[in-house]
Amino acid sequence: MKFRVLKLLIMLFLITFLMAFSIVRNGDREIDFSNINYLDSKFKFISVESVNKMLKQSDSISLKLVKRDLNLKVIEKLINKNSFISSADVSLELNGELGVRIVEKEPVFRVLDDDYYIDLSGSIMPLSENYSERIPLILSEVDSTELKSLGLLGNYFKNDTFLSNHITGLEIIDNEFLFHVNSFKYLIKMKDLSDFKSRFNNYKVFYKTVINDSVLVKLKSINLNFRNQVIVQKR
Repeated sequence: MKFRVLKLLIMLFLITFLMAFSIVRNGDREIDFSNINYLDSKFKFISVESVNKMLKQSDSISLKLVKRDLNLKVIEKLINKNSFISSADVSLELNGELGVRIVEKEPVFRVLDDDYYIDLSGSIMPLSENYSERIPLILSEVDSTELKSLGLLGNYFKNDTFLSNHITGLEIIDNEFLFHVNSFKYLIKMKDLSDFKSRFNNYKVFYKTVINDSVLVKLKSINLNFRNQVIVQKR
């Protein structure tokens, strides 16, 4: 009986020793920054090469790091500094390979005069040499106080099957919002962006009602400033 207990204790000791040795050895494994696994990441505005270069050239990260010294939050913070990236999630696999999940920002408007995007969160996003998004153009200057509202509006357009192809441009003149549309010369007018979803729903109902007539080609403007009403002005 005592022999069996002793044998069990020895086996337990060996298992514990091997596990501790494995943990120490695994902690001494160097991080391979030349072989990063990008998980479910879709690159449009940036490239894999540009992210790799950013990590390799950073003064805040040593390329000779071992696993026990690696701070994943530092790498995430560094990647998130990129103007095209919305979020980054960094993980570490047992073989020392970094796993990085990147979500790029989503532009919803392009400001033509100053050459930048407005993303769905209402932040300014630079243009990219790799890719150009097909989205409505803003043909006037944009006040910084309007960015948040424009982000919400643009996101609404982007997720609406009809409006995403129908609205082509926007001008903001004397605090009035003038929307350009595809295939027609009239403008859609709104004095502000409050309750814009309801107003554009009214517009979609109106458009669907008259699309088979010749009314739209005769219009100069469509005014959505009145509650549950669509006011038209002919040329």
